[in-house]
Amino acid sequence: MADERQGTPSEGLGGIPRWKLILWALIALYAVIFLLVNSGRQDVDFVFFTVRTRQIWLILLSMGLGAVLASILPRWWRSRKK
Repeated sequence: MADERQGTPSEGLGGIPRWKLILWALIALYAVIFLLVNSGRQDVDFVFFTVRTRQIWLILLSMGLGAVLASILPRWWRSRKK
């Protein structure tokens, strides 16, 4: 038996439109190139000590902290309003 759920020609994997897949692929490629280009070393001052590390790790650390704050702050704000 053939699968009755046939996607249109403009759909890719799992029914996601191909333009979205292409857009996400381009964003991922840009992110990888961005990280590779920024591979130099940088001093980071953490108030009490200084660390010399690659910019890649600084970018990833910043992205991780941003993701954590983006998930925690809205929850905190909602609980504070109640």
